[in-house]
Amino acid sequence: MNFSRLAAIALLSVALSACSSSALFPSGGTASASKLAGSLDSWHSALQKRLTGAGCFKATYPSTEWTRVACGTPPRLWYPVPPSRRPGIRPANVGDGLDFTADTNPNLISMAIGTFPKVRGVKTVQTEDGSENGLNSYTLQLNSYFFPTAACGSLSNCDGWEQFVFENPPSGTAYLFIQDWLVATSEPGFSSCPPGAGWQLVGNIGCVQNSPEAVYIPNVSITDLGKLTETGQAALSGDSIYLSVGTTEYKYLDIQSDGIVDLASHWMGAEFNVIGNAGGGIAVFNSGSRITVNLQTDTSLKKKPTCPADSGTTGESNNLYFTHAPKKEGRLQYPSIEFTMISKSGGTASCNTRRGT
Repeated sequence: MNFSRLAAIALLSVALSACSSSALFPSGGTASASKLAGSLDSWHSALQKRLTGAGCFKATYPSTEWTRVACGTPPRLWYPVPPSRRPGIRPANVGDGLDFTADTNPNLISMAIGTFPKVRGVKTVQTEDGSENGLNSYTLQLNSYFFPTAACGSLSNCDGWEQFVFENPPSGTAYLFIQDWLVATSEPGFSSCPPGAGWQLVGNIGCVQNSPEAVYIPNVSITDLGKLTETGQAALSGDSIYLSVGTTEYKYLDIQSDGIVDLASHWMGAEFNVIGNAGGGIAVFNSGSRITVNLQTDTSLKKKPTCPADSGTTGESNNLYFTHAPKKEGRLQYPSIEFTMISKSGGTASCNTRRGT
């Protein structure tokens, strides 16, 4: 499938930066900032343990009570697989299959948390060659590996795949939702999807469906990237997605037996990054951008994951380059990986892994 056709199909379909944390933290020096950061981490963890039923919710620090908010309809945008499954599409600097991921095999992940602990020099981002092109258009994606699933039904050469998506368009309302796929693992792909299950055929790539609803979120400037924390949870009773924007947290919980593709029984690898907005788009950051990515994985064990290179699963990308991973700091609650991306090529790519506490 050529790129223009893929884009056409797709159309159918926080700053806590290292250079300045004053936007969220009060004055009073490093001690005050560290204390509040720890309090926000504890608040975030407490919210994830207070499930309140299916639907859309919002909470504001320091309260740990969720308030139900109106749900919306997810955007008809598709976030397809990388070039290894789409011959002829050029790989970019980061993403589109070229990404570090957290591999926990053989241990199952119940929850993954993606953050940007250090953000420097980020002023603008623009999605190009995608479905939602424009200034300040980007997505945060927390994606699983591909895995066998009974949802494939009678389809042969088929894998499941799940994406937790925060979609920030060029203007207007942003969306928090879940996207599930049945991915064709060999040519010529699929000619149909399992009947009566809500799937939509996307070319020969696979079958896709969004969660029934999404949380509406005010548009977030890329200069607030360091304030964002995205969390995905998988359970036999259904999956959920959270997004923290500074001192406000949003949640969407979808109650379905075994989820849609049964991620809870197969989740052993995760990818998290800031990339282009749908249709294989590329997020173009300004020169001088430097972003550190951290991804925690809750497997109920302290064992650190591995961090294989070039193991990403989404077709979107950005124009950054991998460089030296940051020096190891204090361990987080869950085992994690951490790497850094910059706007200038030439560094030696590496990824740090850590045990949980």
